[in-house]
Amino acid sequence: MNNRNVLILGGGVAGSSMAYYLTEKGYDVTILEKNSKVGGLARTCFYGGHPYEFGPHIWFWPGGKEAPINDTVVRLTNDELYYIERRLFTYVEPDNRKYRYPVHYRDVALMPEREQIERELRENRDQQLKLIESQLPEIGNCKFAEYFTAAIGPTLYNKFMANYTWKMWNIPGDELETSMVWADRFQSEKAAPTTQKVTGYDPLKFDDHTLGKGIRFQVYPKHGWNAVWDAMVTRSTVVRDSVVGIEDEYRKPYVLTGSGEKYFFADYHTVFCSIDIDRLWGEDALPYTGRMMIPLLIPGLAHAFPEGAESLHYSSCEFQTRVTEMKVITRHDSPDTLILIEVPVLPGAAKCFPSNTLEYALEHNLFAEKAYPQQSAQAFDTYEAYVERGRKIPNLRYVGRHAEFKYWGMAETVNSAYEKSLAFPQV
Repeated sequence: MNNRNVLILGGGVAGSSMAYYLTEKGYDVTILEKNSKVGGLARTCFYGGHPYEFGPHIWFWPGGKEAPINDTVVRLTNDELYYIERRLFTYVEPDNRKYRYPVHYRDVALMPEREQIERELRENRDQQLKLIESQLPEIGNCKFAEYFTAAIGPTLYNKFMANYTWKMWNIPGDELETSMVWADRFQSEKAAPTTQKVTGYDPLKFDDHTLGKGIRFQVYPKHGWNAVWDAMVTRSTVVRDSVVGIEDEYRKPYVLTGSGEKYFFADYHTVFCSIDIDRLWGEDALPYTGRMMIPLLIPGLAHAFPEGAESLHYSSCEFQTRVTEMKVITRHDSPDTLILIEVPVLPGAAKCFPSNTLEYALEHNLFAEKAYPQQSAQAFDTYEAYVERGRKIPNLRYVGRHAEFKYWGMAETVNSAYEKSLAFPQV
C-alpha cells in the first residue's frame, strides 16, 4: 500500500481512539481539532482543585482486562485504575423520597401505588416475575414508551421515566425511537454490542443495586482521562483548526478549515469524520439536546449524598436530570465536596447566558449545545441522507457518536474506532 496517510476530523474520544489504533498499525495520521486539547467532552477539568468531566466519564465495558478495548485503557493508564461500584438513586418529588436507580423491585413495597404496580408488573411476566419476551414489543421496532410500559407497567413508567426521558432528549417517550437510543446500551449490558436483535431487556432490577456489578469492567483512571487521550495521539500530527465543511464535492473534494487550509481527499488513504455529520457538510440540520454542567462547590462538607451514592437522578419536571458527587468517583481527597448539576439545554441556549460565564463554561468543559442526538424517525432519515450524500467520496468514513448519530458512551465510541481499525492491514 503506497498511501498510508489518514486524516481525522475531530480529536474527541472517537478521533483520538481512531488515531491510536491506526498509528499502532503504522499509518501516518493527521487530526484536525478546534480545541487546544484532545479528548472532547471526556477530558478532565478542575474546579476548586476538584477533578471532573462532562459526565462523569466512568469506563464500563463487558469482559475483563483482556477484552481489547479494556486492555487499551489498562495499558494507557499503566493499570492505575480505580474499580468503581456505582450506587445511584432517583428522587421522586411526588413521593418525597429516593429510590434505587435503576428501578428496583424491592422498592415497590415503599411506593404509594404498590398494589397497582404489582398488578401491572404481572401482566407481561411469569410467576417468577421474569419477562415474557413473546408479549413484549421488539426493541428497534417500537417506541420507548411502548417497550417500557409493557416491561414495567404504566405506573412505574410514568413515575420514573416519562418526564425524565422527555427532558433528557426533548422528545416524548411515544416518539422516541428504541432503534437508535437504546438498542446498543441494552445489548452492551450483557455483552459487547452486536448486530443481533436485542431481546428481553428488563429495566426492573432484582439483585444488588450497584450499577453494572459483575458484568462490566468498570473503572476510572487514578489521574483522570487527559493522559489517556494525550497518549492516544502522541504518534499523530494534531493541527489546531476547525472544520468548515466539504467543498467542491463533485469534482475534486476537499475539507476546508477555519484557517482557510484545504485538505484534499485524494491525498489520503482514508478520511475519518468524527464530528457532527451535518457540520461536515457545513449545515445544521440534525436535532440535538445539549447539557450545561453547573459546578457547585460546598466548602466544609465532606460528603453530600447518603450511602456512598455517586449520583441522584430527578425523575419529575425539575430542570436537572441528575446531580453527581464527583469525588465518590475520582477519590479526590478534600474536606469540601464538588457537586456537578446536569441541566439539559437546547440549541440557541448560549444566547441566554452572560458572555463571561459562557466563555468560562466552554473553556472548562461545562457547556455543550450538541451533546445527545434527538433520535426520532425523522432525524434518522435526515442522517441517512447525509450518509448517502457522502457515498460519492469513496474514502470518506465515519466514526463515533456524533458522526454515526448514536447514543453511545465513551466505551462504545472507543469500540467503534477499534472495530473499524480491524479493516486496516499493518503497514
